[in-house]
Amino acid sequence: MGRKLISTQGGIGVALALSVALGLLGSGCAKSPGAAQDTVVWDEQASKDLAMALHHTHDVANAGDMKGLKESYIGDDALVTFEMDPDNATPVALRSKKEIDAHLDRVGAGLAAEGTLKLDGPKMHCKATPTFGVCTEECTIRLKKPDGTEQVDHFFGSGTAIKVGGEWRWVQYHMSLGAPREIVVKDSKVETPGHEHG
Repeated sequence: MGRKLISTQGGIGVALALSVALGLLGSGCAKSPGAAQDTVVWDEQASKDLAMALHHTHDVANAGDMKGLKESYIGDDALVTFEMDPDNATPVALRSKKEIDAHLDRVGAGLAAEGTLKLDGPKMHCKATPTFGVCTEECTIRLKKPDGTEQVDHFFGSGTAIKVGGEWRWVQYHMSLGAPREIVVKDSKVETPGHEHG
């Protein structure tokens, strides 16, 4: 977001983050009576609240509120965030809150210079305990340019959040391409850059 939201195909870092997250879940979650020792009990209301927080993050991005967007992402110095560079081809590893903020500034400035950003309502699923949650999403980001064309990017993403001061904040996220970039021209023809069209 800029590019939400966001990141690459860095499997080892994701495996490490997931391993840590699952460890936290296994050790810190409430157990229901009769549940197996290592069973995570997801909280339905917390899961709904986390989904609303992710929707809110998209609304903030659509409003161009970079300050609000940065407040949603607290980052973590150990759990690396994986994002995509605006060229939609280069993976970027963001290793701290400072690097996340700098990336969002860079992406926001670039997008603002090129056109108007709009994130479609994503297809998402979230699961949470009262203090920890994970979301997956399939997201479409549109950049409408002054010449009437529209750049359309499709992403797959996942995010890890914790509850801080009563609010959900994103600690780590991972964004990867869901489909090649499309360019919609004025006559509604869809083109995929780098491919021949007949």
